[in-house]
Amino acid sequence: MNSAQTINPQEAGTRMIEKNAVLEDGSGYRMELHEILLGPINLKWGSYYNPCEKVLSFHPDKTTVISHFRMSHSSPTLNETRQGISDNQFVIYQEVPKPYNLYLAPTKEETCSFFEAGMSEALFRLLFNGESDFLSRFSHHTPVHTPSLDFTASILPKMHAIIQDMRHTSYRGHLKDLYLESKTIELFLLQIAQLDRRESTPQVKLRKHDIAGLHEIKRYIELNFDEPMSIAELSRKAGINQMKLKTGFKQLFNTTVFGYLHFIRMQEARRLLTEEDMHVNEVAFRIGYKHPHHFTVAFKKHFNVTPIQLRK
Repeated sequence: MNSAQTINPQEAGTRMIEKNAVLEDGSGYRMELHEILLGPINLKWGSYYNPCEKVLSFHPDKTTVISHFRMSHSSPTLNETRQGISDNQFVIYQEVPKPYNLYLAPTKEETCSFFEAGMSEALFRLLFNGESDFLSRFSHHTPVHTPSLDFTASILPKMHAIIQDMRHTSYRGHLKDLYLESKTIELFLLQIAQLDRRESTPQVKLRKHDIAGLHEIKRYIELNFDEPMSIAELSRKAGINQMKLKTGFKQLFNTTVFGYLHFIRMQEARRLLTEEDMHVNEVAFRIGYKHPHHFTVAFKKHFNVTPIQLRK
């Protein structure tokens, strides 16, 4: 396998090391990685294309607690027992100094993306709190390189936002160190709360047809966020009743239908303001708001900054 790697010079006043790497071979497999090493924390953004099933071999040199986020449109990542997680889910597992294999299923025509946050065993122990059911169970779990359904849950919209903010922060030097450390811990705390909440929330029985329909609605919202929507209309599109749409969507994605619609609109609004340099009124109409004032209020509540302040 060939690999090309560049390491950015360390900035003054920081202990952070950033790496960019490309891994590829003759089969057509290609993975692009951006990695940040920050003392006990290791952050990794990656995307890969894989035309056929591939086996990756690893031999860690230390114990690390890994939070793996499957971000977008991908086939499952499979391990030795052929278990896996779905799109828009995360899993927490412990990687120990022991060789293991990771199986990548074919991605067909898609490029898959993921994010990983690794923390040292020492840092994990500092964060350990017996008041969390998840942490108590995880600390007594036998370390295996297998995504366990007990430690898997859906990625919340706020988690997506944190991961995006970490990747594109404007902080430099020591401030960037502090920012990334605090955001990593914030993200982990959200995961803890999510896994604890999952244990205490009654689950609705969802059949394969229901799950497929709910994923279809999620995708529909992502593509048509600027259009008016109603539960009745979405229910017909999904082929399930309105009650199951509302309860099933919340159970599967840990947000309401309209909560997710709002999140998608706000993310697109931020992109239009920062990348396209569009005016506030234009952005409001583009994402489906009839009145710019209502958009400004919603944006301020979501990001704690007004659209005009963000553009500046």
